[in-house]
Amino acid sequence: MSLAIDIPDGYIGLPRDDIDRAITRTEATFAQVGPGPVSSAAPGVLQALRVLLARITRLNAAYCGLGRHSASDGQLISSNLIVSLNEYGERRNPRLTLAELLTRRCGGGETFKNIELVEVSGKPVLMLDRVRTLPTPDLPGRTPDLDQQIYQLEAVVPSSDGSAIAVIEFSTTFVEYGEEFLPMIIAMASSVHITTSAPRSDTPSSLDL
Repeated sequence: MSLAIDIPDGYIGLPRDDIDRAITRTEATFAQVGPGPVSSAAPGVLQALRVLLARITRLNAAYCGLGRHSASDGQLISSNLIVSLNEYGERRNPRLTLAELLTRRCGGGETFKNIELVEVSGKPVLMLDRVRTLPTPDLPGRTPDLDQQIYQLEAVVPSSDGSAIAVIEFSTTFVEYGEEFLPMIIAMASSVHITTSAPRSDTPSSLDL
């Protein structure tokens, strides 16, 4: 099983393997900076990074990246992008796969602001968005025990035989700007190509796994 997908400009990929070594290298980089606000922020930043990398490992992520973008009013925005690929079940109509997935998630207590099934490049895509409230990471300069709102946008793309799904998850703390990135996520969904047999896809892409 393999996935090809176009990753938008503005993202820097994070390591998905050998996390401890990646953290150690980053610690060394901070140490070279010397005393100051950057190095003092290192412990909190690295702890948040370790949590993020551990999470993407659990999600079977094919890609994880941190991005910087300009909103329509010029505001600089940061975001997190995770792409995962998972086997889902038997071969069937991909629309049935999406319907079952949505039933499971909503039945499990998840709630969403918007849910829409759209047609993108001739394939069904399930679009979901919501605002979640999560504990704020313990970082220097932030008030502890203060909840943080996160805007999350997802696109779920099934394989043509319905036996696998690719999930694109965009998250940002800039909640009021989140919906501006819907066209970007739809473009990513349009570029998805899942191969469920042994041969790898020859589809041109910035990410082919």
